[in-house]
Amino acid sequence: MSAGSTPVPMHVGGQLFTPERDTRTYESPSTGVDATTILLGDASDVDRAVAAARVAQPIVEAMGLDARAELLDQTCEAIMARQEEFAQMLAVEHGKPVSEARGEVAASAGAMAAAGAQARWMTESHYPLSTPGKRLLTHRRPRGVYGILTPWNFPLGIGCQYYFGPGLAAGNTIVWVGAPSVTGVHALLVETIAPLWPAGAINLVTGDGSVVGQALASHSGVDAVGFTGSTQVGKKVHAAAAGKPAFLELGGNGPTIVLPDADIERAAAAIAGGTFTNAGQICTATGRILAHESVAAQLSEAIAAQSEKFKIGDPREEATSMGPVHQTSLVERILSQLDQAVSDGAKIVTGGTRANDLPTPNYLLPTVVDNVGQDSDLHRIETFGPVAPVVHYSTDEELFELLDKSTFGLHGAVFSRDVERAIGLAEKLRVGHVNINDTSAYWETSIPAGGAAGRASGVGRAGGPWSVLEMTEVQTIAIESK
Repeated sequence: MSAGSTPVPMHVGGQLFTPERDTRTYESPSTGVDATTILLGDASDVDRAVAAARVAQPIVEAMGLDARAELLDQTCEAIMARQEEFAQMLAVEHGKPVSEARGEVAASAGAMAAAGAQARWMTESHYPLSTPGKRLLTHRRPRGVYGILTPWNFPLGIGCQYYFGPGLAAGNTIVWVGAPSVTGVHALLVETIAPLWPAGAINLVTGDGSVVGQALASHSGVDAVGFTGSTQVGKKVHAAAAGKPAFLELGGNGPTIVLPDADIERAAAAIAGGTFTNAGQICTATGRILAHESVAAQLSEAIAAQSEKFKIGDPREEATSMGPVHQTSLVERILSQLDQAVSDGAKIVTGGTRANDLPTPNYLLPTVVDNVGQDSDLHRIETFGPVAPVVHYSTDEELFELLDKSTFGLHGAVFSRDVERAIGLAEKLRVGHVNINDTSAYWETSIPAGGAAGRASGVGRAGGPWSVLEMTEVQTIAIESK
């Protein structure tokens, strides 16, 4: 891969591809120095990549599961062999602390290896039919060529864990368009794994999502689409996909509910982790905290105390546990939301400003805000930053009214010493995943992830065997046995 003023190449059909295109350079949110220059691809680049994936797909499928699983094991090893290189690049290009980045690399590599084993449950089934002599055979097969679009917050994790491992294990091929500001990480990943696979099995096209992403989603040679990102963009992708199978993991503003009998210190520690890890830039982050009025003030102070454990600074330093927010525009939006919340009566308990004496304006202090209004943007929309907004409620009726103030339904959490009550409440929440007495952001690659129906957090499930389900389809064969 390349950095600075030399454009990062695309990767198409097993070869580096550097067409004559306009370029754009992105600064590091950590240092303010130029980090990555990308090629602004166009629809013809997508055409080329889809054609390469189309040629490769029957070859990958014909390899069989055992051979694909072996290649996925090798892929895992290849990624881990460059773990430190990936981690340092994530620190500079994204802003993720190296200690955290190493974890993302390891989880991504492990997901690739695990996918081969998870695909083995795709067994065939036979059923007798009502017509004498008829038998029904069903089996799962790959959908074909996948168009994958990923965001910047987990440049490796989302692609590897949700899509690439399961997709390749099942026999699909991939054309990838990722968020342009982390293209260097994407290019390093494809550079690392593509040589292990048939040419065209995984392809990278760089550029703006509004151009190459939309061209990919709408492409007639693409059989299915996977997208992780904002709800606004996800709707456009879904429309462009025009009836193709699509997995969409969209926005999250997970409700974390703290009941009156909760262990406040335990809740505060978990909430701080869910709010400040990755500078709050996680779709399953603790986006809004609904605390009973009898414990809300105590909880806010306890979260503020926990926030002191997060050392903000240069993400390349080992001691740093929280780096910068990835986009300066996002910092500005968060600060505006904080100002509005305070003017409406909320109280900033800690943080609420940029950190001083750091290289860029993207370093935002861990922030806790108490008594946030129910109509505040901090409560209703996805903040996507290191802010813990605490909203007070008094009755169960008011709690459910507050829940409906936000349209999202991805992850949530409930804190209570009464686990039976917590489970009962969790079952009523219109979210795809609920953690009890743990951070809303808790997730492992074997757990299905996705939004609840009717909410603004997407459709489908990804993670472990659920990704394999999403990236395959059932074929039915009726057999005349007479």
